[in-house]
Amino acid sequence: MEDYGTATWRYWQEIRNAAGARGSYQDRPPLRVRARVEWEHDGVEGVDGMATRLGFDGAIFVDLKDRRCSTLGVWLHPNDVWWDGRP
Repeated sequence: MEDYGTATWRYWQEIRNAAGARGSYQDRPPLRVRARVEWEHDGVEGVDGMATRLGFDGAIFVDLKDRRCSTLGVWLHPNDVWWDGRP
């Protein structure tokens, strides 16, 4: 039996609807958002996060505080991100 201790990597899952990394973007004032995330094992969920960057193609970087996310956050297509006041 493996001893995982406090390792967080055992929770990591691929985000299937990630838009991929962006080489250039604009930092934006942080904005609380709800993101549609399609986890590798857990399926589709709405996850609270903070949008902090905007790609020149419209993709949005969402900082996720979720132990399943192996990085600071994920680039998502605009249709996968909602916030108060969005039409």
